[in-house]
Amino acid sequence: MESESKNIIQMLKNVKSMIEVSKERSCWSLEELKEIDITYHNVSEIARQLQAEQPEEPKRFEEITDDPVKEVDESVEVQEEMDEVD
Repeated sequence: MESESKNIIQMLKNVKSMIEVSKERSCWSLEELKEIDITYHNVSEIARQLQAEQPEEPKRFEEITDDPVKEVDESVEVQEEMDEVD
């Protein structure tokens, strides 16, 4: 059932994409656009609801929650001036 839901969600995303592309290409008359927009909204809402029902997949990598702090090695001296190279 889980893989079936993923397939349905992907299909709905594809339908949304097709509607977006067809609107960009001006494939619809103004009268048709109202129905297309309603369909787009319904498809988006169904996809959102199905995604909300999906269990969250475990992350493949550990998530980094804070920035790593770079430590300075104080045993190394920093040369203030650089010598000119001929």
